[in-house]
Amino acid sequence: MPVPETGDALEMLAASLARARGDHFFSALAAHLAEVLGANETMICEAAANRRARTLAVWRRGEPVPNYDYDLEGTPCARVQAGQALAVELTAASYPGALQRYGGYFGMPLAANDGAVLGHLAVYSERLLSLNPVQRAICDILANRCSAELRLVHVKRERALLRGQRRQLRAEVAAAQDLDRLIGVSPAHVRIMGEIRNAALTAVNVLLRGEPGTGKELVARAIHATSTRAAKPFVKIDCAALSIDAEITSLPQTLALAVGGTLFLDEVGVLSFDMQARLLNVLPASQGEPGSPNVRIIAATNRDLYRKVRDGEFQEALYNRLTMLGIDIPPLRARVEDIPLLIQDVMHRRARRLGRRAQAIDPQSLSELSNYSWPGNIRELENLAERALVMQDAPILKITTDYLGTTAPAERAALAAAADPGATTRTTLAGPVDFDDTLSTGLHVVQRDHILRVLDATHWVIEGAHGAALKLGLKPATLRHRMKKLGISRAANAGAPAPASATGNEAR
Repeated sequence: MPVPETGDALEMLAASLARARGDHFFSALAAHLAEVLGANETMICEAAANRRARTLAVWRRGEPVPNYDYDLEGTPCARVQAGQALAVELTAASYPGALQRYGGYFGMPLAANDGAVLGHLAVYSERLLSLNPVQRAICDILANRCSAELRLVHVKRERALLRGQRRQLRAEVAAAQDLDRLIGVSPAHVRIMGEIRNAALTAVNVLLRGEPGTGKELVARAIHATSTRAAKPFVKIDCAALSIDAEITSLPQTLALAVGGTLFLDEVGVLSFDMQARLLNVLPASQGEPGSPNVRIIAATNRDLYRKVRDGEFQEALYNRLTMLGIDIPPLRARVEDIPLLIQDVMHRRARRLGRRAQAIDPQSLSELSNYSWPGNIRELENLAERALVMQDAPILKITTDYLGTTAPAERAALAAAADPGATTRTTLAGPVDFDDTLSTGLHVVQRDHILRVLDATHWVIEGAHGAALKLGLKPATLRHRMKKLGISRAANAGAPAPASATGNEAR
């Protein structure tokens, strides 16, 4: 490629710098640099995590090339990124990772005001590049101007990060109220609460497995909220949106939002094999590894990732990174004892918002709900209760088969029996059911026995990190209210062991 005269080159440079701004600046500069030096390829790059670089503009043999990430290892760019201006001959022996179709390389670092290297510009040519003083001066001007533009890009990103943090804070405040929805007395629910506590004590990555609608995001938020990272952000990524290149490009900024906190990857199993590899490149490595962002990963999926790995449909390296600890979220059909409590919670919350008078649920409706298979799990239960509230404005809420979708009652009962073959026969209740009166729900015996077992195991201490309320997933006031309704008192259970020390939080 012919090299323009010095005067022409300076005039082209001035025109390029005067017109171009933002993203167009880097592409115009790459094209101009190739013309000034008579180069075959020019790149303007910024630093990325894990000793990688990301191109901001590439000009190759007279035309632009889409941006990409690459590993610095084995390339002369590694030395430039470390802060050294470099002009070398490319050989396979010296630089096995370099572009071997070229013979010469020239690179300059792009620095921040404090001297930190933000990126670099690189020039490749078929011949060894030998720059005269004027060309070197032009490159210095270009590098300085490019550094200033890159600093501006970083300032804009920091502002966007602050805006994102404000949005995240508002979302955290709203989501904190949702944690109260983790209610239940079933053995399956108690198991999940125990696994949430165990996961919160560590910083390892967690994979949540469960059917759609089982509350995987709620469990992820509970792990975060009860861990030492609770004061830092909980950032959610919808993996279904990562099929768009722009979303992958924005991942570093998303990771920056989650530093010190938790990154939640929702439905990671939907990613294509190629997208899994790209995600693996930007995710932080294991906790404590030098240079890795301090971010905990909690992923969720409704798919069998182990089978997908075995079938070659899921990256094994990504699976291993995500599955340091696995938690299985039970479907609602395995938590039949919790259905009255969940319906009560949904009814009270949604009735206030919808301006409805519902205070109790018709017992026939409760029997219907208890025999339903709940293919949509808790999400379906919430939607079902809200539809019933929208259609009715009465003190006694009736949830008829019309609200249960297209599945016939007999089929629902058969599905429930198949899912829970050891379940006892459920009895239709007589009279309206007030859920604050758990004696009327038909589940009071199960609830009472379970609460008594937990109280005995905790020496009748209700509050605190080792209290019965936390183990049951209830607020202390809620547990005391339920104990009163069920006639549970320590005096009536004189055989219960006394607590090791009086804390003021034991059951009265």
